[in-house]
Amino acid sequence: MKYISGLVMLFVVVAVFTGCQNKKVEVPVQSYSLRSVYFDYDDSLIRGDASTAMQGNASYLKQNPNVMVTIEGNCDNRGTNEYNLALGHRRAQASKGYIMNLGVSDSRMSTVSYGEERPVCHQYTEECWQRNRRADFRK
Repeated sequence: MKYISGLVMLFVVVAVFTGCQNKKVEVPVQSYSLRSVYFDYDDSLIRGDASTAMQGNASYLKQNPNVMVTIEGNCDNRGTNEYNLALGHRRAQASKGYIMNLGVSDSRMSTVSYGEERPVCHQYTEECWQRNRRADFRK
């Protein structure tokens, strides 16, 4: 009897975890705008708070197989131009890799780095610099 109870418990655990991993994010096709993701200072790792935006972007791209995107890596204005171009490139590539891991073909995405050349905010504050450390998804 203990053996059967153990098997039932194992089945329930597997079913719960399998259900969580296959959870799909539904995105209204007509109203969805591709979302930017933001990075920490001097970093190109995808933050945990970017997962919702990334899943939404991937879902939109899977539902619209003819859409091609350019992922634009951006930085704040601290650091040299050369360093920021390289960092922007790493951010764009990290974003592309994340989307690829969610099932979107790399052939549908291109990357470009603008370094510090396309800020969305021009003040010299941490809040402003944070808004400039991003990867933008453009159709």
